[in-house]
Amino acid sequence: MRVVIVGAGILGLSTAWALARAGHEPVLLERGPIPNPLASSHDRHRAIRVTYGAEHGYARMVLDAFAAWERLWADLGARHLVETGQLVLGPPDEPWIEDSLASLDRLGVAYEPLDRTGLARRFPHVRIPADHAAWFVGRAGALLADRICADLAGWLRARNVELHEHAPVVELLPDRPAVRLEDGRLVAGDALLLAAGAWTTGLVPALADRLRPSRQTVVYVRPPAAFDAAWRDGPLLTHKDTRTGFLFYALPAVAGVAAKLGDHKFTLGGDPDADRTPLPEEVGAILALARHTLAEAERYEVLEPRTCFYTVTEDERFLAERVGRAVVVSACSGHGFKFGALTGEWTAELLVGRLEFEAYRRWLAGGG
Repeated sequence: MRVVIVGAGILGLSTAWALARAGHEPVLLERGPIPNPLASSHDRHRAIRVTYGAEHGYARMVLDAFAAWERLWADLGARHLVETGQLVLGPPDEPWIEDSLASLDRLGVAYEPLDRTGLARRFPHVRIPADHAAWFVGRAGALLADRICADLAGWLRARNVELHEHAPVVELLPDRPAVRLEDGRLVAGDALLLAAGAWTTGLVPALADRLRPSRQTVVYVRPPAAFDAAWRDGPLLTHKDTRTGFLFYALPAVAGVAAKLGDHKFTLGGDPDADRTPLPEEVGAILALARHTLAEAERYEVLEPRTCFYTVTEDERFLAERVGRAVVVSACSGHGFKFGALTGEWTAELLVGRLEFEAYRRWLAGGG
């Protein structure tokens, strides 16, 4: 079966992988190079964690995602996951933390509460307010995003899968199904997937009220020398207090990648083709958050601020829609990469007719 895929981010690449290994014929179209440094998937590392607050369906999906990544590593011949564990921080009565721990209990995933002494001994780079608490969850890690996308593209090329770089799509022809490229060419198939990330609504304007491009900034940093080992060997950090709207996260320095700091405040705006320069106030806001979580935060050196664009839904759940004979999928909202291999497998099953659309849509929205 010939399947046209618009967008070579992690969803497009993973879907092409799943289709090709099942004997189908994916055709991948990307507006830039493959991998594209402007894609939502483009970053050095991304978190994979089982903590999901009240969204138990996504927590359960993460366990399936770990298994799907293992299938991908077997094909790639490389394992681009560093298992780090996760340090969850916040008030003891923080609803997101209470719900996350309850979800972990249901799934049988172990976690460990840490007292102040244990926290200071094991994680000397962390310093939290006196009324906050800490839990360590072992099932978490850092996915080496850029290496995953590059190796996926290489795996597809080695199997002569059609990868069309610098081939912007200007029109969907969903009833055929086919697309028209900027140079006028038509590319048709038996099925069509639009996985275009922040460019989705340019091709399907009817979704503009439900999918919002959102410009996000992260900061790569060098910690004080005394904390080098703690960052190399340390966990993901998630520090949350919904009473004050505080959400800070950090990824450790693993596999030669610098430590990364960020927040979870969506801008819900910006042009993915233009707004790529991090602003000083964005960097300053992230560093200000770090002072509530990190010891000696004022001594951290900014190595590189970076921006990317996500598509975001109002409830931050993933979206799937049918447009004629085409399928539009947005598995992003800032937390989609961790599911990449798994969403690729499920999306491939949908496109070749082995999965009903409504079942897929419920699953993608975290409904099981």
